[in-house]
Amino acid sequence: MKSTILELINNVLFYPIQIKYCSQTIYQTLLGCVRLWDATHDEKWEKRAKIVCEILMRIQSPDGGFDIGYDFNFGRLHKKGEPTSPELIGLMALVEYYKRFGGDHVATAAKKAANWISNNAIQLTGDKWAIPYAPYSIKEIMVYNGTSFAAGALGVYLPIFPNDKLETIYHGMNRYLYGVLSSTSNQPGQFWYYSDQSRTDLTELQRDKIDYYHQMQQVEMHVEAELCLNSPYQTDLIFAASEHVAYKQDGKGVIPYTNRKEYFSAQIHLWGYCSCASGFIMAGKVLKSKSEEFKERAERIYNWIYQHAWNGEHFYRIISKDDSAIDSKFYVRSDAWVFNSFSLAVKEGINAVKYLDVCERTYRKIEKSDFSGIENHASNRRIRLMSKILLFISNLIRTNK
Repeated sequence: MKSTILELINNVLFYPIQIKYCSQTIYQTLLGCVRLWDATHDEKWEKRAKIVCEILMRIQSPDGGFDIGYDFNFGRLHKKGEPTSPELIGLMALVEYYKRFGGDHVATAAKKAANWISNNAIQLTGDKWAIPYAPYSIKEIMVYNGTSFAAGALGVYLPIFPNDKLETIYHGMNRYLYGVLSSTSNQPGQFWYYSDQSRTDLTELQRDKIDYYHQMQQVEMHVEAELCLNSPYQTDLIFAASEHVAYKQDGKGVIPYTNRKEYFSAQIHLWGYCSCASGFIMAGKVLKSKSEEFKERAERIYNWIYQHAWNGEHFYRIISKDDSAIDSKFYVRSDAWVFNSFSLAVKEGINAVKYLDVCERTYRKIEKSDFSGIENHASNRRIRLMSKILLFISNLIRTNK
């Protein structure tokens, strides 16, 4: 009875919001199409890339940034319409498209996005730079990963569009990120805490959070940058961050989302888990001595996803710790992340025939949905109100026990 009531609450009061053109859906799909064009030189992937690139430029904010497309909580409430630094993967996607297919309008869009970084990056002590996660919400550095996404995008951008100020920012961001890596004496490698440790507004649980999925997304961005424009400290941070996450991988290939079960109930979220495979493959391109080991780790992740999360039409968004699907609905943003990661597998010759078919099916479903769909990560007034009511009831029950 209790589980039925909870399911009813989730399905009615907390039903996911329909989102039109989430930026993550668009740039992840674009990057996947570009990778598949690299792998196959099939003109259909060029045509598809063009379609998605046009959407990405259409949803770019007038100031050059990219907005995820909905309200969500990152420690503060992010309001729809305000660009954030993690969405700068969109800049990298524009540059990767431009390098292959050209287009003056694409170059213009890329320069606008780079200018957004220039306008919002902050010089810290000495020659270190960072960028706020959501500069229109709060100018302080709340979390570290936005700076990695900005640095990664700049490293890809600058060899094509040189800019002295942006190059200073790029190298300064890598100095900053290397300096805020943490470690423990009994585990290899290093890690970034999710939240900036200089903050004074964090609970112990919030301060202690380490997000391994975001960390490997950061690794992937830094590798993409390093392959285009060498930066001091960047190879060292790629090694430290990827070594630590490798230590967390179990025999099946599974990597936990975070370091504590209080977050996400030890569930595997596909949009982030697939990034560990991409991060390992890319890290091996810089860390040559780790190339074979990291490729094998990536292969285990792809195999696990194929076995437990692929239903022949789309990927399940969340898998439980006992390998069962928690939610069978189609989530376009999550599938776009997995599509891009599997596109990299095809490009690298990992089960290329089988995974190319997976990519083809996934792209068709994403395209059929007009690159839009329901989103559990999104918030609105209904969801925020229901959350407050449930929290009030929960606290009331605890008080009266």
